Amino acid sequence: MVTQLHLHGRITALVLLSLFPGALAMAQAAAPLTGRYEKEGGTLIVLEGDNETRVYYEAVFPQGASVGTCECSLVVKQKSGNRWTLQGAEPSDKWTLNLEPTRLTLQGKTSDCCGAGWPGKDSFERSGVRSPLACELKAPRAYFFDSEAAPTPRKAYVVAGDKVEAFVPGSEPARVPARFQGSRKTTVGLLERKHLECPRERATPAGLQPVKAEQLQPFAGTWIALTRKGKELVIEKPCDAHTRSFTVRPARGELEVQLGQETALTKVTGLKAGAAAGSSSLTLTYASGNTETVTWTEVDASRGLVRLNSADLFSGNREYVREDKKSAYPVQEEAGCDTER
Repeated sequence: MVTQLHLHGRITALVLLSLFPGALAMAQAAAPLTGRYEKEGGTLIVLEGDNETRVYYEAVFPQGASVGTCECSLVVKQKSGNRWTLQGAEPSDKWTLNLEPTRLTLQGKTSDCCGAGWPGKDSFERSGVRSPLACELKAPRAYFFDSEAAPTPRKAYVVAGDKVEAFVPGSEPARVPARFQGSRKTTVGLLERKHLECPRERATPAGLQPVKAEQLQPFAGTWIALTRKGKELVIEKPCDAHTRSFTVRPARGELEVQLGQETALTKVTGLKAGAAAGSSSLTLTYASGNTETVTWTEVDASRGLVRLNSADLFSGNREYVREDKKSAYPVQEEAGCDTER
C-alpha cells in the first residue's frame, strides 16, 4: 500500500508538471533563498525574515586600467513570482533580482554603491549556496536598526548568547545585516557589529593560512603604479583620489591595494615560482573566501620595477615601482585640479 501511494504521488507530480511547465520554476522561486552565493570577484548575501528581506552585494569589476568595486546594501520592496524589486540607500538606486531555476541575476540601471563602468548585471549560481556567517551576541541586549544612519532602533532585539546569521563586509561597518530565527518569527535588520562575536574564518577564509613571512619578504613594501605615456613611464596623480599602489606586509601575510578612493585587503595564501624566469604566482584570498591569482614579474631589479597582472585587482598588465625608487619617475598631475585644495 505504501509503495502504491508513493508511486501514485510520483505519477501525480509528473502529470502536474507536464500540464503546468512553469510549476517547477515557481516552486524553485518560492524556495527559501537565505544564504551566501559566491563566485570569483563577487558575493551575494540573501537574508529573509518575516518582517523584511535584505540583500547585500559586493564585487570587483574591470574599470579601464584599474578596478571598480561594488558594496551595496539593499532592501526588498516587493516579491512578485520570480522577480524581486529592491531599493538601495538612495531613492534613485533601484534594483531587481530575478529568481531563475539555476541562478540569481541581480540588475541595476544606475548604482550609487558601485563605481563607474559597472556592467549593470551580475549572476550567481544557486547550486553550492553556503550558510551565512554564524555569530553570537556578546552584549546583554542589542536592538535591530533599519539603516546605517537610523538614530533610533526598532523594538525587536536579541540577548546575550543568541545565535544570528550575519554578513560582515570587508569594510567592517558599524552595523551589519543580520537574521535571527526566534520561536515565533524570523527577524532581519542591522545589528551593531561590536556586539557580535563571529568566527575568525573571514580573516583567513576556509582555514587557509597566509604564506610565511620569510617567503614574502622579497615582495615586502609599498609599490607605486606607473602609467605609460608614449615611451615614458610616469606616476599619475589624480585630483580627487590617491595614486594607485599596493603594500605587501609579510608579518601579517597581507597584500592591500589602494584603488584610488578605497582599498582592498587580501591575504596571500599561495606562492610559487612562475613559468617565466623572474616571475612568481601569488594567490590572494578575499575576506569572502574568493581567490585571485596574480602573476608577478620582475622587470628591472636595480630600478625596483615589477609588472603585475590578474583578472581583477591587477588587470591591464601594469608596471609598479618600489616606493624608495619612485623618484626616478616624473609625477604627472591630472589637468584641471583645484590648486587651492
